[in-house]
Amino acid sequence: MSCRRVLTLLLAATSTLSAQRGATAPAEVVHAQRLKQLGDSLTPGASRTAQLGRGPNFTYAITHRDTSGGLERHDAWTDLLVIETGSATILSGGVQEGATESSPGEWRGGAARGATRQAIRAGDVVTTPAGTPHQMVLAPGVQITYIAFKVAAPPAVRSP
Repeated sequence: MSCRRVLTLLLAATSTLSAQRGATAPAEVVHAQRLKQLGDSLTPGASRTAQLGRGPNFTYAITHRDTSGGLERHDAWTDLLVIETGSATILSGGVQEGATESSPGEWRGGAARGATRQAIRAGDVVTTPAGTPHQMVLAPGVQITYIAFKVAAPPAVRSP
């Protein structure tokens, strides 16, 4: 599925509830040509990001990286990645140990005991649920460009 199609579907899904309440703004579309221009403009650099947009419960940005990222965990956000170009390994899951809370609910560093490694490449979609440790790992000389959607996790359901 193309990145543009995923973006349009995500924006349409987040607008459904608003549409039931009356007239709303039309879907926001970032065309493939613009995404390519933005992705190309982010190089060179270890990790560069350009914010594309945001809504009441999501944000999305395009990121280019040519080095590995650090281990992180977001308690309140699910990450959805659409890989545009390149490849990497996503380290995810397990238990994050030795992390530091960089801001409320945002954890950085440490190690992920019991994490899984999975190869990812252009065309793949990666979903990392809120609260899951994850890290983008790149081999030397490899680059990757992806669109990252951060979607607010629903509030925890409490048992009676």
